Amino acid sequence: MSVAKNLLTGSFFGALIMAAAPVSAQDADAAQPVAQDFQMKRCVNMGNALEAPNGVQWGGGYYDAEDYARIKAAGFDTVRIPIRWSAYTGPLPEYRIHPDFMALAKSNVQAALDNGLNVILNIHHFEEIMDNPQQQMPRYVALWNQLSTAFADAPANVWFETLNEPHKNLKGAMMRKTQSAALQIIRAKNPTRIVVLGGEEWSGIRSLGSNLASDDPNIVYTYHYYDPFDFTHQQATWLGDDMPKGKRGWGAKPDRAQLAADVATAVAFREATGRPVFVGEFGVNDPVDPKERVKFNDAVAAALEEAQIPWCLWAYGNTFKLYSEEKGWDEPMLKALTD
Repeated sequence: MSVAKNLLTGSFFGALIMAAAPVSAQDADAAQPVAQDFQMKRCVNMGNALEAPNGVQWGGGYYDAEDYARIKAAGFDTVRIPIRWSAYTGPLPEYRIHPDFMALAKSNVQAALDNGLNVILNIHHFEEIMDNPQQQMPRYVALWNQLSTAFADAPANVWFETLNEPHKNLKGAMMRKTQSAALQIIRAKNPTRIVVLGGEEWSGIRSLGSNLASDDPNIVYTYHYYDPFDFTHQQATWLGDDMPKGKRGWGAKPDRAQLAADVATAVAFREATGRPVFVGEFGVNDPVDPKERVKFNDAVAAALEEAQIPWCLWAYGNTFKLYSEEKGWDEPMLKALTD
């Protein structure tokens, strides 16, 4: 019986054989080969499209081949495609992904590949598993069972990210057990594909060490960087009462010191674990002063590149956007990121 079958029919966590322990320097052997094919430098998230709720379109809607060609021509080498698979499943126990939605996702992956881009494919906005991890584990397992099969024949530069920004009740040992379950399912049909893991508490820089420790040589770790939050998320109305109050810029001495310290934290984690690390999301909300947005994103990208940490901007379109149909590229931002 496969691990996936065990997880669905028996005790969810009884079949897990990988240690559900956080990463530490002692847990990983830095001398072994590590994700040699993780050739990524500059990435943009294809945000606000396939991770929208079922039946809803955000902003300009879905992306097409022209978008991916434009991204490649602008100097990016990778796209991260956030997808709300959980909103497009049938009933238990199969939780079958709707074939039309699977076809739409595959067309995006193929358009990116056709334009010479690497692809990070994730499970995004699976809010139900954040509230009730144990109850939602069968659906999570079913999703990775289907995705690992559907993309088993994809080129090696299609990389799987197990789950976007674990938070709420999905933390600690429970979060690491979901990472372990996904990794085992993926490895059954994708033995060497790169798998991306992000830690608890929204995958922030300070929770890198909460990730699963593994001797798998093709794991890459990620974190998201929106610090300081009261700057990057000004006027983020979707946050409701959690929206930062007031108005501020970025670039004072404490801001730059925080950025330097946070990059040093990521470098130390990379050295301790012997695994690549990259920033899967960073950016600034559109209503913030354009000059301040450029200043922050330029500084973050430059600091990461100096430390040889790949990065992925949020996002190509709609919110935190780099491109719009009305105005085209945000040229000052694009120049700051790619020069």
